[in-house]
Amino acid sequence: MLLRKRLFNETWRPLEKQLMEIEQQSNNAGITEICDFVDTSYKQIDSKEKGQLACPFAEITTAVTFTGVNTGDHSKLFESLQTRLAERGHHVALVESQYCTTLPNMLKSILEQMYASIHASTDEDKVTGPAANPLAKSIAYDMGLLEIWWTVLVGKRPDTSADRIVVILQDFEGFSPMVVDDFVHIATRYCHTIPIVLVLGLATSYECIHQSLTKPTISMLNVERFNLQRSKQCIDAAIYNVFVQGTSMLAFGAEAYKSLIDQFLLYDFSITGFVKKLKYAVMDFFYAQPLSILAAMVVADKDGGRLSLVSECPVQLTRGQAELVRMQISVRAFLERRLKQTGDSQYFQQAIASDRFLQETVLPEMLRQLISYRQGYCLGIDMLSEIQSLSPESLQKPIRTLHYYGISQPFEDCVHWKTLSAVVRRMKACEMGDLISSLRSVVSRAGSVDWGFSAEKGVDIQELLDKAEKLLENPEENEVVDIIPSNEPKKRIRTRTDMESRPFILFDSESSDHMLRALDRCCTIVETVLGACIQPYHSAPLYEIFYYRHSFLLDTTFSAQPRAAVQTALGRTNYYVNCECCKTAGHNNSDNGSDDETDVDAEAEENRILPSMHDTSIAYRLHQECGRLINLYDWFSAFSSVVEKEAVMRPRAAPSQSEIQARFMRTVEEMRFLGFIKPTQRKTDHVVRLTWGA
Repeated sequence: MLLRKRLFNETWRPLEKQLMEIEQQSNNAGITEICDFVDTSYKQIDSKEKGQLACPFAEITTAVTFTGVNTGDHSKLFESLQTRLAERGHHVALVESQYCTTLPNMLKSILEQMYASIHASTDEDKVTGPAANPLAKSIAYDMGLLEIWWTVLVGKRPDTSADRIVVILQDFEGFSPMVVDDFVHIATRYCHTIPIVLVLGLATSYECIHQSLTKPTISMLNVERFNLQRSKQCIDAAIYNVFVQGTSMLAFGAEAYKSLIDQFLLYDFSITGFVKKLKYAVMDFFYAQPLSILAAMVVADKDGGRLSLVSECPVQLTRGQAELVRMQISVRAFLERRLKQTGDSQYFQQAIASDRFLQETVLPEMLRQLISYRQGYCLGIDMLSEIQSLSPESLQKPIRTLHYYGISQPFEDCVHWKTLSAVVRRMKACEMGDLISSLRSVVSRAGSVDWGFSAEKGVDIQELLDKAEKLLENPEENEVVDIIPSNEPKKRIRTRTDMESRPFILFDSESSDHMLRALDRCCTIVETVLGACIQPYHSAPLYEIFYYRHSFLLDTTFSAQPRAAVQTALGRTNYYVNCECCKTAGHNNSDNGSDDETDVDAEAEENRILPSMHDTSIAYRLHQECGRLINLYDWFSAFSSVVEKEAVMRPRAAPSQSEIQARFMRTVEEMRFLGFIKPTQRKTDHVVRLTWGA
């Protein structure tokens, strides 16, 4: 277990670091634009009026940033913006709506953060006097204190005249419009002496500003728009670097990968939530998979992150672990395929009988093939992206979708590839030449690749691409002789099929039959190359171990369904409470009748309401027998008839009528709080039932 914990840390830390770098790089351009905007927001101080800013109007420079609906990532995003602005010498206050419900609270939060940044920036050149700590003995928070400090600071340190005071409203929609209105009016009075810059974080749209603020307030803002909504670009980069390229042996099957992507696309576009779910999956892999220790046999290079086998195996498999390896379907398929290809029965027998031979010979060979498959898959996705870049924009898919297509179905059955294949077959000679050159550049950028994945299918990718390039250069010289009979004319009549498959013939009638046949062969080469690279992960050895497929665990953990849990708890109290008195007779005794009679009796006993059950469970079971509108008096009468049976079981503790009424009122309130019922104005003595089904 300690080894698996160490492997988890060694796997997750590089992944987490890589994801953080990707997230920072995706928003780097937008943050830089905002920082440049703040730097050039105000003009220099006029020499004639020292201490006054040359502003034509009483306007506050405002940057409106669209951050998207992924509110879980906004804190990290604005903290990065705050850090970048502080590095440029500006004084920044980051405020949130939950701490700024009133104007005094908002001013207090801003001034305290300003003084903290001011105190840090003036550590070497300390400002003495009343302006050193204007909040030390002050109770009233106002902008006058900030104006006093700024005047003293500029007089003491003239180099700070280029600095700005930046106020960031992280979640603008959460602020009270009245509080923002008052703050803007107050800040406008000081904008001639204090270079205040507002940064408003919007998760919805720009119309929210017009709906929240009044027209006089909006006229006081000099607004510039910026876009920091880069969650989709960030997730695409994360998918490519973590899942497609893969710097660790852990990969994801189609079901688990779809669960990860659905959590991102269908909920909140949150990168933070995606990272949490990914971390949970990595932790579950090393905790629940006993053969995850095989990941110690593979190490990633520090330079390019390419996977390779270690020289000395750091783990020693036990007898049970070796048997568990042999039980995998992919391992048996690998041994049978090798026996069929080589006819070496001794290798097969030793792999079955000898644990040492399995660990020292068979496992390294299977891991080598798995690494080769991963490299070929990455190469195929890169080639597919290049083909997409030469296709119409309406046919282009993001990398996250391409990866799902690659692992969820065979390449030849993919509908998206059939669409792209039709585009490739419609290309002219010059366009086909650009495509072949792009594919060759992808192969050259891949560097040292283990071509074992293509050698098994008898495909030499580099040779095929070179052959396609030569075909386009000299279609007549490189044409196979037996493709067309010798008595066929050099240029045949164009048919309707030719026009439909290659519509450019209508505009380029000079294309010879040799060039058309060369284009057809190039299309076949492209399909063959991609088919050799993009293969189902089920064809790789040890995929059951290194491809995580527990999608149900991820869904139940991160997509909880509280309504189903509450309904089950109220409908089957004895399972949750584990109370003997709440068990019906069907749980304790079994009838001797037929199976049908037993099932009917068991169902009737299961639905029987006992007075020993919890009050909310009794009321819930009774409300299931009602329609859309529930009469409170009838409900109370049925509840009383069940509860009064406690007098038979416990005569001394029989409840009084007032106690039953109080218990019923508490139960109704609990069910309203849980969302099962709600009051209605149509009939005051009725409630509306909101849930149906189990």
